[in-house]
Amino acid sequence: MRLIRLPGVHSPVSDTWMLAEAMGRETLAGARVADLCTGTGALAIVAALAGASQVTAVDLTWRASCCAVLNARLHRVRVNVRRGDLWQPLHGETFDLIVSNPPYIPAATDEPPRRAALIPLDAGRGGRALLDRLCRDAPAHLSPGARSCWCIRRSAAPTSR
Repeated sequence: MRLIRLPGVHSPVSDTWMLAEAMGRETLAGARVADLCTGTGALAIVAALAGASQVTAVDLTWRASCCAVLNARLHRVRVNVRRGDLWQPLHGETFDLIVSNPPYIPAATDEPPRRAALIPLDAGRGGRALLDRLCRDAPAHLSPGARSCWCIRRSAAPTSR
């Protein structure tokens, strides 16, 4: 899949494509899908191409949000891109499928990263800062009879910064 990527936006890697492949095995026709920590928008685009009726992509940074918009246009699919912190821009909306490939690299502290280049990677001291929030709050955003919520978390050794 061809994607435009601005500096500071994480390139999709193997775990993103593994999640995209799993999504491809689902019937998404008519589904409402949310892609949190969207980055380039790759997973949102896969959902839209698979026939989802509504795709919402969320990312914290304006650069990633711009990439998602540009890439949706490049692939001629409709994706509603919102900028904000995980669930905040969703205002209680529910979805049939929630996907996310959140930051996964453990950091020295739980403080938000000061350098924009670290935002797509930094997952707090234990490497689970965003993953735990995603899992804790996902049930409130799953519609009745929702298919599932999928997150990929790559195992990584603690790093110091």
